[in-house]
Amino acid sequence: MWSSQIYRQKGNKKGLETQTLEAAITQSEIVMYSGNSLPSVLSLNHLAKRTGVGYDRLRSFVSRTEIDGGVQTEAYEKFSIRKRSGGRRFIHVPHPKLMHVQRWINEHILKKIPPHAASQAFSKGCSIQKCAARHCGSKWLIKLDITDFFESISEIQVYRVFRELEYQPLVAFELARLCTIGTFWRSPRRQFPQWTVKKPNAEIEQYRQRLLGYLPQGAPTSPLLSNLVMRQVDAKLNTLATENKLIFTRYSDDLSFSSRDTKFGRNASRKLIFEVYKVLSQAGFRPQFRKTTVVPPRGKKLILGLNVDGPRPRLQKAFKDRIRQHLYFLEKFGPIEHANDRQFDSVWGLKAHLKGLIDFAKIVEPDYAQASLDRFVTIDWPV
Repeated sequence: MWSSQIYRQKGNKKGLETQTLEAAITQSEIVMYSGNSLPSVLSLNHLAKRTGVGYDRLRSFVSRTEIDGGVQTEAYEKFSIRKRSGGRRFIHVPHPKLMHVQRWINEHILKKIPPHAASQAFSKGCSIQKCAARHCGSKWLIKLDITDFFESISEIQVYRVFRELEYQPLVAFELARLCTIGTFWRSPRRQFPQWTVKKPNAEIEQYRQRLLGYLPQGAPTSPLLSNLVMRQVDAKLNTLATENKLIFTRYSDDLSFSSRDTKFGRNASRKLIFEVYKVLSQAGFRPQFRKTTVVPPRGKKLILGLNVDGPRPRLQKAFKDRIRQHLYFLEKFGPIEHANDRQFDSVWGLKAHLKGLIDFAKIVEPDYAQASLDRFVTIDWPV
């Protein structure tokens, strides 16, 4: 339990100046007694004590010169996975110490801040099914996608989030650095003015970099931070939707607008898309033009892979067919032969894959999923 009097007494015993103590108490109470009841973080050293990660290690992460026992180490381990749409997606896994700090920030700060109501991803109570349900029964559907969503969010935008939460400028800067990844100085980003540091840190030489960092895909803080960075964009797009009598949702980088009015029309859809592009561009995001889709009244309407033509979201027939085929061949030929035939690395990989499909189905169509699970558990899986 926080007590300014006890804090003051302990500070006096340590010989701290009265002015310093009062400033610390004031700053702590600004953050702690805000509507979000956030933890006080007065300095990087204070954060080190709160998280149990050494100050020197935190300082190295912030300055982007990670040192481990005198040897430079990487703050993130990088690997890539193939995208369904082509190309590769790069994942950055934080160093264990950095991961620990990011999880602390996530749990004690970010989770306490609600995103805009239109945001349907990453927060408690959100799901693909709930997002899709908002658009059930729509006549017109407009879908857009943001290019390189996480990577488009700079450390300046993250810094502004922490400043809005009343953290002091230097602390907000250091928190932003701990949640972003540095940009290599030869990166193509150097060609774009918005990624160039306009005013290098004049006080702390180690904190000076030429290019701004960005949100890494793979850090536990990135999803919630993306939601908070997008709050103003979500508000503008929601206002745009309301003015056109549309329903708007955003699930990470997927934007959906729908109308129950059959007369909404293609001209209105084109005008809306132009305005959405404008809002995204002003916020520093680029839409994936090839993924922009307008679905008219008689078209098949899908949101996040779910069919929303009826009164409630449903699984696609192709998705159910995948589960049905797996179960059929497992029952007929057995797990080992089927895993080899479908080129799975192992039987356990096949088992986990199929169980994942059934678990997803359970969110959308519980009865169908239960029937599939009943067959799944009868399979003679090898021990």
